[in-house]
Amino acid sequence: MDDSSDFDITHIIEVGDIVTERNYIVSPDRTPWVGIVVYIEKDHYTLHSYLAETEDLIGVHWFQAAYVENLPASVIELLQKAD
Repeated sequence: MDDSSDFDITHIIEVGDIVTERNYIVSPDRTPWVGIVVYIEKDHYTLHSYLAETEDLIGVHWFQAAYVENLPASVIELLQKAD
């Protein structure tokens, strides 16, 4: 599998979108959370990778946990666009 697809999300995620966690960051004792994107900091992370030079920081308000978490864009998945 080509891991570069993980970084493609930085171009499609926008404030107001509904997202979920990727399975590989979720502990085995729970299901992935669902939340809404509340802010984006473009190019927040500098990567040392062949996949990309930078990655966005995404602020997600998780509905289940009722708090905002800052995450790299590559660890969330788009469920529904805000349009």
